[in-house]
Amino acid sequence: MRIIEGTPREIAEYLQLTGQGRGGAVGVEGVVAEETVVESVHVETDIAWPDIERLVHDRARTTSIATRVLDYLRSAVALGDVEIGPGVSERTHDGLTDYIMVRDAGPKPQRYGAVVYVKATNGGLTLRLTEEDVTDLDDDPHIGFRDVRDGHQYVVNCPLRSESAMKLALSLTERALAKVRA
Repeated sequence: MRIIEGTPREIAEYLQLTGQGRGGAVGVEGVVAEETVVESVHVETDIAWPDIERLVHDRARTTSIATRVLDYLRSAVALGDVEIGPGVSERTHDGLTDYIMVRDAGPKPQRYGAVVYVKATNGGLTLRLTEEDVTDLDDDPHIGFRDVRDGHQYVVNCPLRSESAMKLALSLTERALAKVRA
């Protein structure tokens, strides 16, 4: 086991410089990142962190949106046993969607898709949570609910509009991960 210490940004830069972040989105499960202890680094998709950054910057409406989205993605990866990657689309020139998926990097095959869809264009977040999963947060102004059919699992929205929304989004991401890992 190898332990890498640093902030999520420093770890991503280290992985890029050493060539370990190439060929996939970085999933961290073994990194000491600001008091988060993890065990190993694994790369799961065909897109590397610099490509994720480029995708977010290309799609984001403003620099501040891109910064918040990338900060959220780094923090989500630092939660441990998480992988990120873009969706795929036949309709776009580069074959990628406007959203980045946050997935549980647990045992394969996965039983679930993404636990969070992050829209690079506007900093929107849709989580694999229902209204029942967040009843204790009903009055939180950062949370919105999608109008979807009964039984749909992706109901909760939490746009990344502020630092407090970012903190809540990470807490909700942990809830969504716990839900799919149960």
